[in-house]
Amino acid sequence: MLYPMMMNLKGKSAVIIGGGAIAERKAAGLIEAGAAVTIISPQVTAGLCKLISEEKCTWKEKCFENKDAAGFFIIIAATDNLLVNREVKQAASDNQLVLMIDDPHLSDFQVPAMVRRGKLTLTVSTDGASPKLAKKIKKQLSQTYDERYVNYLEFLQQSRRFILENVRDPAWKSRLLEQMISDEFLHETDRKAAFQKLYESYLTGMGQSRTL
Repeated sequence: MLYPMMMNLKGKSAVIIGGGAIAERKAAGLIEAGAAVTIISPQVTAGLCKLISEEKCTWKEKCFENKDAAGFFIIIAATDNLLVNREVKQAASDNQLVLMIDDPHLSDFQVPAMVRRGKLTLTVSTDGASPKLAKKIKKQLSQTYDERYVNYLEFLQQSRRFILENVRDPAWKSRLLEQMISDEFLHETDRKAAFQKLYESYLTGMGQSRTL
């Protein structure tokens, strides 16, 4: 069983062996996470070529050699050649994390299907049993958790910080935080005004007066 976790890859080194569509998707995700990405492949897609020209990743225009795996935190074997992918795995040391795109059971980690809405990240994994099902569930989640959640999470973060700094009573603090995640606030067009009204109810209950 795999251990689910969110990892900070900022500044971490990653190498992708392969230059096809899968390599392009993996590179884009790693770059977005702040990793320092190197591509090793004789050829690359137009999308990878664009990332390379924009200096978002490094390209070594060559076939893989065992020495190429040295020094990287993450290694992704993403070629269409099973033998090459196995060579990549064998070249890696025990302290390197290896992803085999053609064999999840030989991999040290997997990249789940993901829906991202600003600060909200939802992931789905079937442990390699059915990528199609993971894709289906991802689509369902993307429809339920739509673009509204981008601004909603920003609002929740700011409101939560304010409540934690200004509300001392534990019961009221819990009540206010619970109210913030109700459908009322998700669908509210003027969340700041709605929060002001909610906070005033707290002040009234505490016998205080303050404007946000």
